[in-house]
Amino acid sequence: MTRKAFLTRWILANGVGMALGFLAFVNIVFFVAFGLQFDLYWTEPQDDLENAEELLRRALVLGLPLAGAIFTTFQAIVLRDYSVDLRSWIFAGPTGFAVPLLLIWPFTAIWGDIPGPVEPFTIVAGGLVGTAVFQWWTLRRKGMESKRWLLLWIAGLPLGAIAFMLAYTLIDMVYSISWAGEVGLIGFAIGSSAAAVSGRAFLRAISVEASAATAIGSGPIDGTGAR
Repeated sequence: MTRKAFLTRWILANGVGMALGFLAFVNIVFFVAFGLQFDLYWTEPQDDLENAEELLRRALVLGLPLAGAIFTTFQAIVLRDYSVDLRSWIFAGPTGFAVPLLLIWPFTAIWGDIPGPVEPFTIVAGGLVGTAVFQWWTLRRKGMESKRWLLLWIAGLPLGAIAFMLAYTLIDMVYSISWAGEVGLIGFAIGSSAAAVSGRAFLRAISVEASAATAIGSGPIDGTGAR
């Protein structure tokens, strides 16, 4: 696989994986709240929903690890030809998205709900950073130097949020975006932007240990991972 082909697939995998992960998470929230009453899914938030906070906590416990698993599974599809421990790589998703829950719940227990977008931002950004940290540790165990990738990945997250706001503004001028569309768009924007910013550093880190199985029958691999 050429460098260009890898980066294209990597950016798409991160964008699509994060979009589907976010959509799965929101659907878990709906399922916990409404069960099989599918007509209530993707409607306006029910402010008067009984035990709303308790239901949300349950949904977070179920939905966020699922979102992380979907995200890292899409990444792993692109990494099959590289000597990355895929089981550990995928497991970093649900583990990483569980970290912000453990950090934020003690504060909500003391002070109650955190106002504004602080809590959802902390959960989403914290989950993506937590996942990347566990993945960096997975690469380090294999002798791959990936600190630069980790730093660039974290730096790419706020750029993804900016990309979402720009894309949403432009699209909304000519087409009314549904709630589901917004969730998918923000997932794609954040995942693909972070991958685009850090992709070259990531490829350099993993190409050193490209799997022998890929090399056999596919031609030699050069120092950048290209054939």
